[in-house]
Amino acid sequence: MATPFEAFVSPLSWQQVSLLLDTVQYFEEAPKLLSLPQEEGPSVPVPVTADTLRQMLASLDEDDAFSRKPFALRWEVGEDADAGALIVELPTGETVKQPAVLSAFSPV
Repeated sequence: MATPFEAFVSPLSWQQVSLLLDTVQYFEEAPKLLSLPQEEGPSVPVPVTADTLRQMLASLDEDDAFSRKPFALRWEVGEDADAGALIVELPTGETVKQPAVLSAFSPV
């Protein structure tokens, strides 16, 4: 199966990630694909969970809430065509690996 999206870098601020986290928590019972901005080009729908967004938020400084930092995102294909993992490289250099089943996420 083709990957649901090509690897990209998303410049996000503390404020943006905080708002995305609020959105995901609202839809926690019915996960949604979140549209994340790319450095260049259209937004990309990504299957991201509240736990991953919390880790992304923790990597940013609330005192600098509007400064954008680069998050590198890519999809790692799993054994099942519908499953895999969202890999997020944080601005701190740490990596978050979030297992995901694509069919569990619907478009917003």
